[in-house]
Amino acid sequence: MKARTILSDLRVAFIDDFSKYAGRMDPDLLRHTLISVARQSGTKFVFSMVDGSYRTEQVKKALTYLRDAGLSIPVIHTASNGIPLGAETNSKFVKYIMIDNALMLDFLGISDNTQEIDKAILTDTVPNLVDKGSIAEMMAGLEILKYMSPYERHDLYYWQDTNKGNAAEVDYVVAKSGHVVPVEVKSGVKGSMKSLYELLSKPQKDIPYAIRCSLENFGSFVSPIGKPISICPLYAISNIISKTLTSNPIA
Repeated sequence: MKARTILSDLRVAFIDDFSKYAGRMDPDLLRHTLISVARQSGTKFVFSMVDGSYRTEQVKKALTYLRDAGLSIPVIHTASNGIPLGAETNSKFVKYIMIDNALMLDFLGISDNTQEIDKAILTDTVPNLVDKGSIAEMMAGLEILKYMSPYERHDLYYWQDTNKGNAAEVDYVVAKSGHVVPVEVKSGVKGSMKSLYELLSKPQKDIPYAIRCSLENFGSFVSPIGKPISICPLYAISNIISKTLTSNPIA
């Protein structure tokens, strides 16, 4: 109950604090945009889905404010052709996650014990939560950031096939030991790997292996084209940044 109260107090404090920007930014726009970040977590951000009939440029400015304040984190599309990942980004394809899972659930109006929800996601005992996949994806992104160097601001990247009619998308792409490494997140022990396989099969991309984050134990398997895929449990995402998961997980 205490944690629940603190979360509600934080949400109200953030929203109340927006009034300080009234001379430069519409507080209602900031509030609507942050709520939309929570609602659209895990998907390409659509400006028109922000309540209030605001123009795209207005929402973009609000997103910049929220990012600079540390309340939202962009996950930027990268072509994934090589290092650095930020060299080939597409600003038309950006997802956003919030700074905390529990805070996102509070913004979505979920009043249950958020710590128990996170625990249930990690143990696959919350079958009726509609946003389970998005929350698992957000947990993974925040953990990836957590184990990066604290002395600089890092970006998160993902891959999506931008060709019209193709919905292929891989949740995250990281740079590891000079290689491009795709990271697919699943909220259970099963799930389609079609998008990851599609990315791995593109001949112009030098991707030696990939990582699947799920509720499975540590393990590995081989993609249809023979590239190794390492399995990393959601609770052990620090291994993605550390050298525990090597470039040859099958060996």
